Amino acid sequence: MDDRDADPADAWPLPPVWMWGCEKCIELYKAMKHACEVTNAAREEYGPSFDCDPFDTVLTSQIRLAEHLATEHTEDIPAQDPACAKCTSPEMIHLPQRFVLEHRARHLFAPPSVVDLL
Repeated sequence: MDDRDADPADAWPLPPVWMWGCEKCIELYKAMKHACEVTNAAREEYGPSFDCDPFDTVLTSQIRLAEHLATEHTEDIPAQDPACAKCTSPEMIHLPQRFVLEHRARHLFAPPSVVDLL
């Protein structure tokens, strides 16, 4: 498989420029990407039958970054994405605003296939 065969829903977006002006954003983003790299390398070595992220580091690093964005960069969080099933789900209106913002923040740094999971 090469880049032509890749699903766009799996492509990691380049975060917006303003995130690079925040030291905490940079720190959390690097931690998230490092967790992904380590886990992916372990999966290649051990295969899919081995839990290569037993402490859910990949997920928690994404949640930490989304939390930071939702609380410290609220005005920069994108609006609801009409193409996202989670954003347009009727259940979103029942969630605390912070969780809605955290989900929408994930659109800034995670692929659509990952954003749809939380």
